[in-house]
Parts: sequence; structure tokens; C-alpha cells
Amino acid sequence: VPVFHAKNEFAGLLLLLNDLDKKDFSNSDRKLAEILGTESSKLIQSRRDAVTGQLNRRGFAEKINQLLKEQNMKLNPHTLLLINLDQFKVINDTAGQMGGDNLLKQINSLIQKNIKKDDILARLGADEFAVLLCGCNVSTAEKIADRIRRVIKQYRYFYQDKLFDLSACIGIVEMTANCNNFSTAIRHADLACGLAKEQGRNLIHVYSDSDEGLASRVNQMQWVSRINIGLEENEFCLYRQMIKPLQSDGTDKKGHYETLIRLQDKKGSIISPFHFIPAAERYNMMPKLDRWVLRQLLQKMKVEASNGIKQSYSINLSGQSFCEENFSQCVMDKIHHYGVDPKLICFEITETAAVSNFAKAIDFIEKLKQLGCQFSLDDFGSGMSSFTYLKNLPVDYLKIDGHFVKTMLDDEIDKAMVQSIHQIGHVMGLKTIAEYVENEAIEQELIGMGIDYGQGYGIGKPEPF
Repeated sequence: VPVFHAKNEFAGLLLLLNDLDKKDFSNSDRKLAEILGTESSKLIQSRRDAVTGQLNRRGFAEKINQLLKEQNMKLNPHTLLLINLDQFKVINDTAGQMGGDNLLKQINSLIQKNIKKDDILARLGADEFAVLLCGCNVSTAEKIADRIRRVIKQYRYFYQDKLFDLSACIGIVEMTANCNNFSTAIRHADLACGLAKEQGRNLIHVYSDSDEGLASRVNQMQWVSRINIGLEENEFCLYRQMIKPLQSDGTDKKGHYETLIRLQDKKGSIISPFHFIPAAERYNMMPKLDRWVLRQLLQKMKVEASNGIKQSYSINLSGQSFCEENFSQCVMDKIHHYGVDPKLICFEITETAAVSNFAKAIDFIEKLKQLGCQFSLDDFGSGMSSFTYLKNLPVDYLKIDGHFVKTMLDDEIDKAMVQSIHQIGHVMGLKTIAEYVENEAIEQELIGMGIDYGQGYGIGKPEPF
């Protein structure tokens, strides 16, 4: 058979593989190779996973799409399972590639024992398997998925005197008129599987168009592209909000500004960061945004300096950014490039980010403080071990979590929290900043407490830079 004919007919021939010999994939491949020749044998192998012998993503997609064309889903429903092993990378790194491959073979065997002979099993990627449960509705699929989940959880994997605990998350999607091809089905299954991982691992989640959690995840995925376009086409802009000195006897009379980022749509409307920051955090895009803000701010500070204006600014940094290798050097290089006085720059790091990346946070802070920059610990009081970590973080300002501040006039406990954070901050030689100062009554209460700075709509709303 000429090779180009074999390629054209290959999708149909591939469907015969499982029918030739269900129990011996290599034997089936060999039989077909004898008929089609060497070139077609390579085509067959390109549809197979080298580790498990199962269909790979390409072969699985072709088989599903062909099957769906031939069958009426209303009469013969199918359901797709996407099985993602939890923390496979840890096992693979610890046991090595041979240990990881051996585990995949055993997982393949466990799954195969818990599905029907006519179901289609594939390995899609490093830690992902997929099963098309033929003639199976969602209700039955959930039971099968739960059985697979429990079997994997109960399995103990020994390799070279090491014992590993296993678990998996499974996304389930029913093949319907709105989900009648591989790409749509696998995207929905991946969303469901991802949500299961977020909710605690070793879980099952069924895709539904009305699922609010999945809708939120889809919305965030769409924001990824929007953020990239915004950066490419310069649609982001800087805002700033006043951080006002509250004590008349303080050395700082004019205060400083917090730098904020906004996105401008095609019609000129300003989009709040509450819409796009969650997506940027989820998909590790915060370093891009932080670098953009830093560059834009330094440009504006350079212009102000040339006009004789000496104003201080604070910049929010995500944990993703200061954990990046060489990010501190990048910041120092940009400050030198624009010739801005480092003493006018204060970096804000949230308490949660600092505690979660404690060693890297300290390293970053110490390097930039040597240059002359200052640091503020943002949202202080939101964590569970605030005071334990505080004495080891070399910051200059303590920004009290606004959730305590905005209700302090009506809640004695919140008021006591604000007071105690302020007192401990002063004992440690730190200046305190209260967020969410929404009205004059809160501002006067904070002045009476001795809080050094206030920030909020009662003092000044965010304004275009």
C-alpha cells in the first residue's frame, strides 16, 4: 500500500487496533505493521504512549472523534473521565524517571482492572490518564470514578526501599450535543479536575454548565489573554492613593502614595484590579504586572525629580515576583537606570506572601534595604502567626488589615486588635498605617490611638497618576 494512502486511511485503521487484540497492544501493532509496512508502523507508534502502551493524546482524540461520529449519543451515552495523579512530580523527582515510569505502568493496570473491556483508556501526559466510558451515563460514571479514586488511594507504591502514598483527582464530563468532540470534552474535564485539586485533592468533580466554581475558573482563564493583550497594547495605567500622616508631631508632613494598577478597555472605561488580579495570581502572571508597574512608576518619578518634586511612593509586590530568581537584581538595575532616589521607594508585601515564602522574603528585603528602599508589611493581622514572624521581618511600616479598621467603631474586638497591632509595632520601632479609613469618625479614632498614617476613601480616593 503506498504510504500516502496509508496515511489517509490511518484514522480508520487505528480504530481496528483494539479489536485485533485487546490483551496485547504490541502484537496488534505488529500485525498491522506487517500489512502496512515500516512507515505506517511509525504512524501507529506516534499514536501510542511509549510507557504504558495505551493510546496517547493524539490517538485518543482520533478514536473518540471517530466514535462520536458513528454513534447516536442519545441512544448510547458516553462519559469521559480525566484522572490526574496528585504530586506525581514529587514521586518522579524522588524515585527518578525509571521509578516514575514504573508507577505509571502500575496505575495503568489499576485503572484497566476497574473499567469495561469496551472502554477506551489513554495516557494523555506526564501524570494524566483518560477513560471514555462507553454507553455509560454520569451517575454510573461517578461510581466508577470513585472506585478508581479509592483503588489509587489505597495502593502503596514501593520503589527502592521508598514508600509513596498516592491519590488522584478525577474530572467527569458527559458527552452531549454541546460537548460532542474531544477538544471540548477534554477542556471541560480539565476544568472539573482542576477544581477538584483546588478543593483539597483526592476528589471527584462533575462538570456542569451551571457550576459557579467552574464558571469563575473559565472567567479567569479568559482574563489571561486579556492581560497579555493589555500589556502588549499598553492598555494598563497607573493610579495612586494618598497615605496621609495622622500625627501632627511626626517628621513626615506630606505622606506618600500607594501606586495602583488599572486596566482601560477599548471604550476608555477603567477596569478594577479585582477583576484581573485573581487570574494573574492563579496563572503566575503577577511578575509581568509588577515589572510593568515598577517601570512605569520609575519613569514618572524621574520626570517628577527633573521638575524638583521629591515624592515617596509605595509599590505592591506579589510573592510570585520576589520569589523569582534574580528579581531583586532586576529591581536594583531599574532603579539605577532611571536614577531615582531609592529612599523614595517603599515596597509593600502582604503578610500572607511573606510568611508563605519567608526565607526568600527576608533575602529580598535585605538586598533592597541595603540600596536604601523601605518596606511595608501589608494586611497585617490577617494571618495566624503574625507576631511570631514579625520580629524576624526587617520592615519599616506595619499596615493594619483594613477589615479590623472599617468596623472598629462598632466592634470592640476589632478596635482592640487595631490598638494592639499599633502598640506592638511601635515597640518594634515601626510606623503604623491603617487601611480602609472610610470616614472622618474612623480617622479621629485612629488619631486618638496614635496611629501614624491613614489610607482610605475618607482620606482620598484612588486617582489617575
